[in-house]
Amino acid sequence: MSTGTSNPAPGLPPFYGSPALVRFPDHRLIGLRDGVDFGFARAAAAIPLVAPEFVHALSSYPIVFSTEEGAAPLAVTGLTAGENLFVRADGGWTEGDYVPSYVRRYPFIGMTPAEGEAMLLGLDLSAAQVSTDVVRDGARALFDEDGTASETAKAAIAFCEAYAVEHERTRAFGAALEAENLLVSREARVTLPDGTEKLIQGFRLIDEAAFRALSGATLESFHTNGWTDLVILHLASQQSWRRLANRAFPAA
Repeated sequence: MSTGTSNPAPGLPPFYGSPALVRFPDHRLIGLRDGVDFGFARAAAAIPLVAPEFVHALSSYPIVFSTEEGAAPLAVTGLTAGENLFVRADGGWTEGDYVPSYVRRYPFIGMTPAEGEAMLLGLDLSAAQVSTDVVRDGARALFDEDGTASETAKAAIAFCEAYAVEHERTRAFGAALEAENLLVSREARVTLPDGTEKLIQGFRLIDEAAFRALSGATLESFHTNGWTDLVILHLASQQSWRRLANRAFPAA
């Protein structure tokens, strides 16, 4: 299952159109407008998750794994490509539903110039919430007058650093699932009021029987790394398919 977003250029992560390293004085007037508008995620039928989010996401979204190498976990947010059922018409997220950290991080992104170097703050300059003139727009500046990072920028880089750590831990989990052949391709079927069926494909789930058949040593490794809990949370999240279908097709 793809994220359903359209990237302006190949190779860019979902949502990001023009990510750039934030530098002073080049971006001294760059800032962030106040208010939260998730309109940029309106076309995302699935959104990346990191491991600590499983427990928060499972009550709203089925958690699946991508079919690409790496088995990235995804929160399914729509049953039709290009449609996110959790972004309201006013750009808000539906009340009571968890907002994935991948969404909350945007328009910022961590950038590492070279392996082993410290992470620096990147920003999608094409994002609607980015102001190119904080004085004119009354936006929150990323740099103070002396060129040091503002509190807004400090909070953003801290978020990006924390996300990067959890992303690597999540990648290790996905790699272990693939190494143990625990992922299987699946599809979901929704029966519509007119009797026709809608088929959702392109994702993988953990095979519960295969997981329970793991050897003692492998199972111990999963438990030590905290992956057993993630497996259970993933399996529990499959109950959210019905809630998602009811949201998409109330009469189904």
